[in-house]
Amino acid sequence: MRIIGENQKIVDTAVSSANGSFEFQLDNDFPMGMYVIVGGAKKMIEILYNRENIRFITSGMGAEDNVQVIESVENLIWYDYLYLKGLNQYKLEVIETILLNYPPDDDYFKTSQEKYKQLQDMITNRSLELANNNPETFASRLIMVDKPGFAPSDLSDIEKQEFLIKHHFDNTDFTDTLLLRSNILTSKIVKFLSLHQRPGLSQQQLEDRLLIAVDVILEEAIVDQKVYESVVEFLIKGFEAIGFERGMEYIAEQNQLSELCINTERKAELQNRMELIKKLAIGKIAPDFSVTDINGKMISLSEINSEKTILVFWASWCPHCIEIMPVLQEFYGASTREELEIIAISVDSEEADFLSEVNDYNWINVAELKGWDGPTILEYGIHATPSIFILDKDKKILSKPTNKVSLRNELEGK
Repeated sequence: MRIIGENQKIVDTAVSSANGSFEFQLDNDFPMGMYVIVGGAKKMIEILYNRENIRFITSGMGAEDNVQVIESVENLIWYDYLYLKGLNQYKLEVIETILLNYPPDDDYFKTSQEKYKQLQDMITNRSLELANNNPETFASRLIMVDKPGFAPSDLSDIEKQEFLIKHHFDNTDFTDTLLLRSNILTSKIVKFLSLHQRPGLSQQQLEDRLLIAVDVILEEAIVDQKVYESVVEFLIKGFEAIGFERGMEYIAEQNQLSELCINTERKAELQNRMELIKKLAIGKIAPDFSVTDINGKMISLSEINSEKTILVFWASWCPHCIEIMPVLQEFYGASTREELEIIAISVDSEEADFLSEVNDYNWINVAELKGWDGPTILEYGIHATPSIFILDKDKKILSKPTNKVSLRNELEGK
């Protein structure tokens, strides 16, 4: 499977022999980059391909199994680095526990502190040695970006955190589009965002810090259009997955896609996505629509006269959708239609599948039976289920809960 950021694409398959050996014959123009060989659920081996023969043996295909590279300069370098980093970062984590809990005036504390610094230096020096001695390799580019950073030991915890934030992208070349052929750049971005977390912060304070991090990331990435487009797309998808609406809306407002010179298909898609995010932002009026429900009655969103309206886009095959239905029913059954109305719009394409799940729910049920291409589905840019919009009397979007817990909290006013 080919690795492009957080995405994976199957490019070839092979059947192993009785003794577990297998072989891939790749075309001469096969693209260089990071790949994983998958042998089953949670069974995979990461390799770098740079138009050279690759041979290896392994004790298994799990993260804990040993990989011995027989042929391939790229992978000899890469696995040297991965082994060095993995082993010594584990040791660092063990020593960190000691340094946090052991009396600092004890000799053992000082010995542990010295060992801690030695391990940091070992990772840094070996990483630089591998990269500098093999400057033309794909592996060296990945190592320079991926190698861990360490803060001076004499700083306070907060000072160390701010030091690591300040220097996080020191060795990251955002003009190097080859980084997009791996998961290294996206992992680096996730780590940068995580560095902005701090114990004791309120939700508002945490979000404020994350938005500061977004500013830095976008400023770094703007140096190359392809990288910038990839980074914007990655951030939007990531924030959408965790329900960070404020982050999505911030990127939609602050991105510089319009300033990029080349009009690519990806740029156009992202710009359309940004406009949709702004249109469906919390505080905006939900787009009006008219649909026919399962009883043949024409329903218009603007004509619903409830104090609160819930739009839920769902599917019969979506387990998380089925999970939230009882929560919706609980509040729907305890309310009058003047207080609450629910419009459930299915993305099912088969009527039988849809009807099998709606018998118990007497709210407004709609199925355009065009899958993801239904007019209302497209109007709201729905590409994941469940997608929920809670609207006030004027159809202003109040919130967009993403799961059963957040839905219940919103309906209970927590």
